[in-house]
Amino acid sequence: MFNSNICKIPNSLLSLGTKKSFPKGSSIYKINQKITNCYFILSGMLKIYIDHENGRRSILDFAGKYDWLGELSLFCVETDIKENKILEEITCIEYDLNSLRKICKEDAEISYYFATYTANKLLMRSYRMSEYMNYSLEKRLASFILKHNNDGRYTIPHTDISEYMNVSYRHLLFVIKKFCEDGLLKKEKGYIITDLNKLKEISNNINRLWNYWNGGIWFLYSISKFIL
Repeated sequence: MFNSNICKIPNSLLSLGTKKSFPKGSSIYKINQKITNCYFILSGMLKIYIDHENGRRSILDFAGKYDWLGELSLFCVETDIKENKILEEITCIEYDLNSLRKICKEDAEISYYFATYTANKLLMRSYRMSEYMNYSLEKRLASFILKHNNDGRYTIPHTDISEYMNVSYRHLLFVIKKFCEDGLLKKEKGYIITDLNKLKEISNNINRLWNYWNGGIWFLYSISKFIL
């Protein structure tokens, strides 16, 4: 499966931050707020979205375990803060942006770590556009559940997923119901994965492409350690 934490965070970086928690339903960043910190997520889940002037909403992404939030502000000024809402309580490590920028200038390994992580994130988003055009909802949803479950439990609201995948709520419910009838999922405080192998089988073609990119980025990150 495609792993957003493909580049293992350097131990020296983990020790520089402060552990912090955010409750379900809250936001880490507020609109019109200046970004002064970034976060490395240890557990939990949040959605990142934009509300358009015409009243419609676009969910851009979901962030969870081992994802970063606000890391782009290390290298550029983000003038438009994206809306975010915590779906599951977040435990994370908070970093002061100014201090982290200074460290990136002084430590080549940490700087390259963030560059590789950002490249990985861009590949994920580029691939998602291709995924929409070339794969069925069944395959896309199986892949999404595998990526965003929390220890075998999947709890993201259907309305969020239908917006994110640009499909109707009814179509999404039909596929979820089929997964339950086929024994892949069981409804219980969200959904519990009951047949992991079958989900992997359904999403197989998608995961092969994820792993192809995965391997390329991991190779680049590995050889960089011999260069830096």
